Amino acid sequence: MIARPKSCATAKTPGTHRRICRILALVPMCAALWAQPPNPSPAQDPPLAIDMARVVGLVQNRNLEVQASREGIVAAKEKVGEAQALRLGRVGVDASYIRFDDPISISSPPVQFAGTTIAVPPTILAPSDSVHVRLEAGLPLYTGGKIANAVGQARAGEKAARALSGNTEVATILDAERLYLAVLLGRDVVRLNDRALESYRHHLADAQVAYREGVAANYDVIRAETAVAEQEKRSIEARNRLQLAEAALRTALDLSEPARIDIIGALFEPPPPPPLADAQAAAIAGHPGLAALRDKVEALERAEKMEKADYLPQVAAVMGKETVTSKLAQTDPTWYAGVHASWSLFEGGARRARVAEKASEAARVRIELRHGEEQVRLAVRSALLDYDSQKSALDAARKAAELAAESLRLATKRFAVSAGTSLEVLDANVALTAAGISVQNSLFNMTVAYLEIHRQAGDISDVATRIQK
Repeated sequence: MIARPKSCATAKTPGTHRRICRILALVPMCAALWAQPPNPSPAQDPPLAIDMARVVGLVQNRNLEVQASREGIVAAKEKVGEAQALRLGRVGVDASYIRFDDPISISSPPVQFAGTTIAVPPTILAPSDSVHVRLEAGLPLYTGGKIANAVGQARAGEKAARALSGNTEVATILDAERLYLAVLLGRDVVRLNDRALESYRHHLADAQVAYREGVAANYDVIRAETAVAEQEKRSIEARNRLQLAEAALRTALDLSEPARIDIIGALFEPPPPPPLADAQAAAIAGHPGLAALRDKVEALERAEKMEKADYLPQVAAVMGKETVTSKLAQTDPTWYAGVHASWSLFEGGARRARVAEKASEAARVRIELRHGEEQVRLAVRSALLDYDSQKSALDAARKAAELAAESLRLATKRFAVSAGTSLEVLDANVALTAAGISVQNSLFNMTVAYLEIHRQAGDISDVATRIQK
């Protein structure tokens, strides 16, 4: 019987067999790891969608000018607290240390008693080290209305600070909305120029074909090539203006360059504005800048009354207590309480000058308020006239765009059958592009004029959040 050779598996030693089994057990694990896809890149946040309503929110929450104006409200509020604190009086500590060369004393002559002279020691009135640590308090009882008017002045100042901050906010919202609309206008201008460029290139191809077939002159080809080059220049300029508008919008909204944004929306025709009389009345009542001037007048009137209070006596309750009694003189009280009154009878005309100064400042601000009201009325009238003129321009531009589109269609057909010239096609294309840009410009200017009316009325934030279609 012939012996068969042992197989490789049976020929292995037990230790080798175990090592092979372990390696085979690791194979599925390695295959699973190799089969896993590479780690995906972290998901990016979606771009920030920006429309007219979002512009309002970003201005209110991020614009640096608006944030700075609100710090003025904080400062004015603290002035109110400072004025109110005058009613609570004051509590303080007054400390002093005086070193005398010798104790202050009273010497008495010696006394004769039963034939004996007895020396009388001196009476110490104050030690050589005099220490005073006095706890003092005072509470105003009557100030002639000075404290009440100080509080009123501070509160009027706070209202004026809020109104000024509101004026900064509505003005910044208008500027930011104008930049947002400028971006929308820039996109439409880029689109219209790209469409015109495509039309020019298509006409250039037609002119080249017609020239090769002998039905058009070489002039038509050169003229079309020149039109393409000029339109490429206009398209580049339109893109540059769009990028500049987007950068300005980012700055107004305090958005960094790496921030991803998606400017959504399109230019639209705003609703009709209110009549002139109603718009002017709403602006006079709601303009935050005028409200700030009114509050400033009130604050100055309060300041004038504060100065007049100096003509009246000032009365306060006072009290004090010595906290360190070991170093007091015998004549020093350990505590006291009473009423302190003061009345300035003559200051050489200084009080009268201060009162006149505040009265003059209040009169000046009243004149500024009247001038501001006239300026607001004029701004409303100007915005309404701009709206009306742009509305007429929009109607004319739409008719012109309709006519230019038909002219381009006819000129293209005439050139295709050799009945027209290349110049007719190019001129019609220019007219169509210009009419389309005029339509978008009119929509832009109409919306800006409408927002200007509501900026003067102080309600632009509410209008801008709901006006966009």
